[in-house]
Amino acid sequence: MHQIVLISGPPHPGRSAVARALCERFDRMLHVDVDALRSWVRAGYRGPWAPDEQAREQRLLAVRNASAIARECSALRYACVIDDTALAADLQAYGAALAGAGAPVHVVTLLAARDAAPRPASGRDPAEGGAIESLGESFAREAASGLLPGVVLDTSRDPGPHYTADRVQDAVASGEALVAWESSARE
Repeated sequence: MHQIVLISGPPHPGRSAVARALCERFDRMLHVDVDALRSWVRAGYRGPWAPDEQAREQRLLAVRNASAIARECSALRYACVIDDTALAADLQAYGAALAGAGAPVHVVTLLAARDAAPRPASGRDPAEGGAIESLGESFAREAASGLLPGVVLDTSRDPGPHYTADRVQDAVASGEALVAWESSARE
């Protein structure tokens, strides 16, 4: 069955590895790496954690582009996993952009305890460390407040991405990660 799985969480290598591990399990599935979509901005790029209007616009642009790809996947009966750093407000934007996508939408947020969280991906600017840590704290606050739709998985004790992918797949199969965004699964 074609479906859309949105994997979110703070920036760290585990999220994309989990998305890739999920895609390995199916014969018709795309991995939409939203960081890659963001890199298409060649002038005026702002990181998704920057607190200014241009960064907000670029987050919305990324959400809309990822959602457009997911909608096209659904139209051709491909499953799609979107891999993004999406807080509650971004997830609301996904809800609007994926309404009427024609496939069930599942949201899984991956969070690891601060001590166990993987280090940010190599190649990132070391000056971004504080902003990334702050973003991780924002995810933890939103999760604790119940603001994140779908399911939140604590990955602190997961031995690797394939194990976490098993947990994501279980949450999707059980319906625990299913979100009831208006008309997301029109048949």
